[in-house]
Amino acid sequence: MKVKRWRKRIIWRRRFLRVLQITLFSGLFIFSGYEIYTFLIGSPYFKIREIIIEGNTDIDKRDIIALLSIKKGENIFKVKLNQARRNLGSLKQIREVNIHRNFPDRIVVRITERVPIAQLEGRDNIHSDKVELIDKEGIAFLGKARKIPKILGAKDNERRQEVVDFLAKLMAVDFGLYQKISYIDGSNPRRIKLKTEQALFIWGPVAKETEDQLEKTLIYLDLVLQDLKKNNRTFNYLDLRFLKDGKGEIIVG
Repeated sequence: MKVKRWRKRIIWRRRFLRVLQITLFSGLFIFSGYEIYTFLIGSPYFKIREIIIEGNTDIDKRDIIALLSIKKGENIFKVKLNQARRNLGSLKQIREVNIHRNFPDRIVVRITERVPIAQLEGRDNIHSDKVELIDKEGIAFLGKARKIPKILGAKDNERRQEVVDFLAKLMAVDFGLYQKISYIDGSNPRRIKLKTEQALFIWGPVAKETEDQLEKTLIYLDLVLQDLKKNNRTFNYLDLRFLKDGKGEIIVG
């Protein structure tokens, strides 16, 4: 019995010492952590001296910094990066954003801007020198005016997206033709009008037209244009609505 009691005392004593060690270590760790935290937050070494903006071409750097709500002289550890990302996300012209700390005193912001495929009708100079643009995904945003097609009509989102998709296919199949377009009228989905310096082209429904079908149509159209030029024939429009897979008739008017 005495041996068992002696063993129990040794076990309890070891447990007590172990708990005491853990408690002391934890206290020391917490104290050290607090001291480190106080140093990091209070040290001038970690004050933001520069905010680097990368990837912007159209968006003014000052507008980006204003949305970030990050100021020079602020402690780099106090910056709320997730909140800054959300703030920039409110600017539709930005497609992607990445923000990170570059220790000890820099914040780096890398953005990817949306690339416009067209300008929307009747929305010029909405905000100072900006116009309303739209990208391949159908996202509308404000940006600087540039020489790209203008979308007329197509007021509802579904019809407008059909026109945007059609322009995207044109870009992929014949970028040269896309660059020559002044406007595309989607008011009537069965009679899409595409205006270039050369002529007015009339398409039928374009929603289901594939890039392969469009390429065949454009090859045939090019042959017709060459023939018209060869015969010195003038024209105001070319109606392509009766073509299918590059076969059929083009009405010249």
